[in-house]
Amino acid sequence: MSQHNTQWDEYIMWLATPEHERGAVSTEDEWAKTHGYSDSRTMRRWKAKPEFQERQRRLTESMAAKTGAAVVYGDNDEIEMDADERDYRIVRSKLVESAKQGNLKAQELFMKLYGKSWLDEEQAARASDFSNLELPELVARAAAAVEPEVLAGALRELGWTVSEPVGA
Repeated sequence: MSQHNTQWDEYIMWLATPEHERGAVSTEDEWAKTHGYSDSRTMRRWKAKPEFQERQRRLTESMAAKTGAAVVYGDNDEIEMDADERDYRIVRSKLVESAKQGNLKAQELFMKLYGKSWLDEEQAARASDFSNLELPELVARAAAAVEPEVLAGALRELGWTVSEPVGA
């Protein structure tokens, strides 16, 4: 394998690595500089070449197969799929992998694509029996839920005179 292909492979593997796992070399310019290039223009030229794109596709497919992204059925024959379906499966596999590893952006995107969106979940979590109450009634119910000593102390700090209830 030529030096050029070795650097392509290393760059492709770096691109496939989730950003939060890249460590000190997290941008394309940083990658370029650590590999002897002044900036990422060379990498942009690489990405425009059909040979690079084919190499990237093959390496990405290989990585996906190693992580279980290849779909195999009973007799171990792979499913026939077009390039778009194959790319979709590879990207989905990387998304799930990143989400499982704690990447919050990947988790949010996964939820938006495959489950309830974060906004829907947040809205559902905030829905309650108190949503139709006016502020004074809501504050009164909240105050009634607080320990009497805590509420009395807070009122005394504001200058109110508070006494224990009759028969307490």
